[in-house]
Amino acid sequence: MEKMTSHIPKIDIFSQKEMVIFKPNGLWNAKTAKVAEPLCTNILAKALPNHLVFDLAELQQVDTSGVWLLHRTVQELEYKGHQVELRNQNRVFQTLLSRLDPYKPAFEKMHQRRSFFEERLVEFGKTSVDLVFLIRDLITFLGQITVGVFLTFLQPCRLRIISTISHIERFGVNALPIVSLMSISLGLVLAYQGEEQLRRFGAEIYTINLVSISVLREVGILITAILVAGRTGSAITAQIGIMKINQEVDALNTLGLSPMDILIIPRILALVIVMPLLAFVSDIAGLVGGGIMVIFSLDVSPQLYIHRVGEAVTMGGFWVGILKAPLFGAIIGVVSCFEGMRVTGTAESVGASTTRSVVEGIFLVTLADALLSIFFSQIGI
Repeated sequence: MEKMTSHIPKIDIFSQKEMVIFKPNGLWNAKTAKVAEPLCTNILAKALPNHLVFDLAELQQVDTSGVWLLHRTVQELEYKGHQVELRNQNRVFQTLLSRLDPYKPAFEKMHQRRSFFEERLVEFGKTSVDLVFLIRDLITFLGQITVGVFLTFLQPCRLRIISTISHIERFGVNALPIVSLMSISLGLVLAYQGEEQLRRFGAEIYTINLVSISVLREVGILITAILVAGRTGSAITAQIGIMKINQEVDALNTLGLSPMDILIIPRILALVIVMPLLAFVSDIAGLVGGGIMVIFSLDVSPQLYIHRVGEAVTMGGFWVGILKAPLFGAIIGVVSCFEGMRVTGTAESVGASTTRSVVEGIFLVTLADALLSIFFSQIGI
């Protein structure tokens, strides 16, 4: 037993004024590398003076693995700015060390500081690779949703009606106060700013046209989608993420139940259904907010305001905003559920996925709104 203990690799440390001496002893070979490596790691973690000495006189046996561990430790210390001296090297150690010399340029290149351009290029490469994998996973998820929805239409009994109605209440009815308040405020701001600018040309009466067209075609549905992405999208991601952490999704698979039918499709369908209703409420609230500002600032009667809104807004302009709503609801639902299913198993992952779902949802909704606006303009609507 004493002989076995004496063969265990150790490093004795002695301090002498402004110098520290390390004395490795025992067997430093491939069989003891698992024990020797933490010893070298502990040396690198210590606060050490500038002058360091490795005294190798007590090394009993060494092979390439042991020499490589000590050589790497010396290189790391020299890279940190220490002056390292090797003493009492035997012939075997020197021979093995000479075989490691060709790897020194590779070590220096590995620790060489990249330029600003190289750092940005590496970050761009990593981001591009992550984006490719993200798009691949999202396309796969979209395919699964498409198949699930198609099977639901073929077999209506697969649709969880009670769950869908519950989600409609939470996503739609409970969101009415905040959507109405934000739309009224936005209508007030649009009317105030529009009046300030149009007054310079004596055309302040056209503030009504500005508010009504902006709210019904673009602003009403866009502010609704952003609110839903922040409020509902984050909640969906957090709910599904917590289910994944608690292994509830795995339990559904074990029971032979489809998480797509139980968790994903009801939420997406609920958002597709409630978004047009929320958009309509947002349009009315935005017109009310703009009307309050116009009536009091321009001394316009409510009847005249309603009449001017009817002249400015066409049915095509009204339906442009409403028809965008189901698409925006589908985008928010898909992104939120997708990020929820990507949660890996920690609370930190839930927070990161929730943040990504809100950012990605708002970005994709804004991008889709821009493309649809260009499309409707091109076809004359």
